[in-house]
Amino acid sequence: MNEEIKKSFLVYYDNEIIISRLSDEDAGKLFKSLFLYGRENKKPDFEYSPVLAMAFDILSIAVDRDKEKYFARCKKNRENGRKGGLAKASNLKQSLPIAKQGLANLADKDMDMDKDMDKDMERDKDMDMERDMDKDMERDKDMDMERDTIIDYQQIADMYNNTCVSFPRLTKLSEKRKKAIKARLKMYTIEDFKKLFEMAESSSFLKGQNSRNWSANFDWLTTDTNMAKVLDGNYVDKEKQEGSDSNAHGDSEQRPESANRRPAAAIYAQYLPEGHPLKAQLCGDGEKH
Repeated sequence: MNEEIKKSFLVYYDNEIIISRLSDEDAGKLFKSLFLYGRENKKPDFEYSPVLAMAFDILSIAVDRDKEKYFARCKKNRENGRKGGLAKASNLKQSLPIAKQGLANLADKDMDMDKDMDKDMERDKDMDMERDMDKDMERDKDMDMERDTIIDYQQIADMYNNTCVSFPRLTKLSEKRKKAIKARLKMYTIEDFKKLFEMAESSSFLKGQNSRNWSANFDWLTTDTNMAKVLDGNYVDKEKQEGSDSNAHGDSEQRPESANRRPAAAIYAQYLPEGHPLKAQLCGDGEKH
């Protein structure tokens, strides 16, 4: 049996995040290259595409790791099979008069066991490999996901520095800040970040014009709650809001005083009894008005 030949390779669901970021054409090239690599150990020339090269390197590591485990398992099963065969041979030698024939039969049986073992391993390979890889996958998952996720963190940082010129400048993209950007991009787009920074720069309150002389910064703006509040318009200057309301309503709410409004004297006179000396005088003043 040729140990160097393996009839298959596995593709894990964890690799979906890589494949989904490729075009259909690049994804097809990637899968074709994996078949050639798994069968003949030939690596493709993806120097023209760093993204394809990175994707192939990650998936080929899994192919190599699975192949090593497969061959190790084959070797172990063969050794176990030979041990079992030798034990049976010893028993046969003691109990059967034709020991030589029994040993010859066992040698043939050893070869048959290898063939049967290959068939069994092919049948339950997927289940065994998934179980063996779970522990390794759990341990390396966080590191792999961070590496596999392609986010242009510097683009966000430059957008903030170029737009929010009144705020503290962002000089370092720490892991904490990268995690915040990554979390927000699950719900928002790059355009939402641009709008966030523009609205923050136009807000007097966020730039420090408040009773505490407090001003926002990049870390404050990129938290989930604060980003939502800024985009909802909670920090838009009141003068701008009132100006927008005035422009929206036009002059429709400017109501001139009615020329027919009753004078105060006439209103007071209606509550005086008939014949009261002031009633005639107040009514007369009202008619003059």
